[in-house]
Amino acid sequence: MRILYVIDSMTKDGAESQLLKTLTHFTPERYDVHVVLSRAEGERFDELAALPCVRDVTILAGKDSRWKLLERAFSLGGIVKAVEPDIVHSWLWYSNFLCGISCKFGLWGDIPFIASQRGDYHARYGKFRLWWTEKVIYNTTDCLLTNSEQIQRNLLQLYPNRYIISIPNILELPTQEWSQKQKDNTEEKSIVCVGRFAPEKGHRYLIEALGLLNRKEVKWRCTFLGDGELEPELRALTAEHNLTDKIMFPGFCEDVYSELLKSDVFVLPSLHEGSPNALIEAMGIGMPCIASDVGGIRDLIETDKNGIRVPDQDSSALASALERILTEPEFASELGKNARTTIEQKFNPAESIQRLEKIYHSFLEKNGT
Repeated sequence: MRILYVIDSMTKDGAESQLLKTLTHFTPERYDVHVVLSRAEGERFDELAALPCVRDVTILAGKDSRWKLLERAFSLGGIVKAVEPDIVHSWLWYSNFLCGISCKFGLWGDIPFIASQRGDYHARYGKFRLWWTEKVIYNTTDCLLTNSEQIQRNLLQLYPNRYIISIPNILELPTQEWSQKQKDNTEEKSIVCVGRFAPEKGHRYLIEALGLLNRKEVKWRCTFLGDGELEPELRALTAEHNLTDKIMFPGFCEDVYSELLKSDVFVLPSLHEGSPNALIEAMGIGMPCIASDVGGIRDLIETDKNGIRVPDQDSSALASALERILTEPEFASELGKNARTTIEQKFNPAESIQRLEKIYHSFLEKNGT
């Protein structure tokens, strides 16, 4: 089976990691994979190019002009004609949109188009961009894939005639599990937050919550693992709340699990999410977790059972949840144990790959190839 994947770049973010994990399950005897990077190369380019099933990787070029998108759409059409794939599968909004434009110009013929929507577009984008999303992406795809049952349900309500499927993230948990630390309640507790520093990740609300928590009789420190454009702003906000000595920004971390295992609670204060890898990984090792009540998080956390959901952008509710977990160790331990059970039940890499392959083969059978 020959598949052409289109993705923005090969950075260290979630979608790119999921594509890499998907392709590690594909053998060159069964899959002939070609990849188009629609915007840039990215730090993980070499890792992608080295995979046995990957035949070639192309980076779309184009001058920085108002016509750049159209230039890339026609370049992509030329690549599709040259490669002659059985399926084109795109990831992320820009690449999905680019493929949709290329499709609308009739540059692909009858080749099936699958688009992966990993986030909640309707929570993230305004009416104008959603209108274009509907016209160019939703109306051209033969199959829309999500990684969240909640987002799938929402999309099916809006577009009941579209073929929309949810497949859980491919997750490989370490064998080591988080366990409640044997500390006195007066000792310093460790809070961890993982994610790129972008507005939609809601880091500022966690900093505000920590400012409120600082007034309580709880000793704590917090580590923000990640990097991104908002780091100077977040550092300034930390200083504004007089928390510079209690909040750390060590940068991107390759070994996230080692940091999670020595922390007391994981927090994801996002404004919108699909099925967030960082939260899944923290729950998967049995950590007590707090996350915003948005998107696919609702599929993962049942409040007071296997974690705590709080309203997004609500610093006060977040501070209260933190105080409860940090001062009630038995409650925290129970949340963590139940969280791991939830992830073990919901995520199976082999099943996710089988479901994806089943979709691919259904299109081949439909086209008689």
